[in-house]
Amino acid sequence: MDGDRVAIGGDLHWVRVLKGFEKGCYLNYAEGEDIQWYSPEQRAVIFPHLQKKFDDWEAPAGWSFQWDQHFQTVMMGCARPHEEKPWLHADVQSVYLQLHQHGYAHALSVLHNGELVGGLMGVAVGRVFYGMSMYHEESNASKYALEYLIQFLKVKKWKVLDVQKLTPFLSKMGAVEIQRDRFLDLLKEQMKFRTVLGDWSADRSWLQKDPYPLSAAWPKGFNQQDPCPFLV
Repeated sequence: MDGDRVAIGGDLHWVRVLKGFEKGCYLNYAEGEDIQWYSPEQRAVIFPHLQKKFDDWEAPAGWSFQWDQHFQTVMMGCARPHEEKPWLHADVQSVYLQLHQHGYAHALSVLHNGELVGGLMGVAVGRVFYGMSMYHEESNASKYALEYLIQFLKVKKWKVLDVQKLTPFLSKMGAVEIQRDRFLDLLKEQMKFRTVLGDWSADRSWLQKDPYPLSAAWPKGFNQQDPCPFLV
């Protein structure tokens, strides 16, 4: 381990990346670099069930939200160049698209007067949602996206929204830092619940919860015996 970075190498098979999330680790490396996996020593999380200020939250007039209707568009919006490390490059986008196609990655679209103006994307395992990135084309679109997400998870009785690293904005939204070990304990606890797979815009996704993610057979061609060290 090297501080927040816990492993280097491996490959980008979607099952390996999914196992990374189940172990609290995520991809974070620039195009052309070695594949790198991170699990911050100080983890920023939001506890939706404790956020009382969102009990009666309502979107302002003209604003609406949709799950999983514009995944690639939202992902491309999140991938726009910015000052931070450009981790959401083409190779990683391909993995997230596969995770979406298999029902684990989701995108929340923010619409203003019917026009897509922002959104966020993330991955769900058990009852943990990893909020990985968000973007906006209009002021407050990202803020409204996160507020909607927190209320949505609170209503569903989810207790952990991971946001990786604390920022002043996330702090205002209720994020706090906890130790890595504490986060992993919470993750293990919430992995006892079944993952809600598929299109989250469909009510059936929530009426029928799918089995534990890796209870099914491993995909053909995936070498189960050769994981990254932290995935053993």
